[in-house]
Amino acid sequence: MLPFTNIIRQSLAPSPVRPIFNATPRLITPATIGALYQPLRTFKVRTSVKKFCKDCYLVKRKGRVYVYCKSNGKHKQRQG
Repeated sequence: MLPFTNIIRQSLAPSPVRPIFNATPRLITPATIGALYQPLRTFKVRTSVKKFCKDCYLVKRKGRVYVYCKSNGKHKQRQG
């Protein structure tokens, strides 16, 4: 049997097996992670594409027509 003080000392001593992740403060909550996450806008796939605003422009690439927009990422489209 180990003396009581050795048991306490072992439980308080840092263990090399413990992961570093448990030592970090829990300041990042799921709400904070959601605020930091910025979704990537993907293309809407349509049979016919058109410009939605004055900042939209057409690009022909790889046999397809793409619509990009500088001001609104929701306007991205791909034909076909």
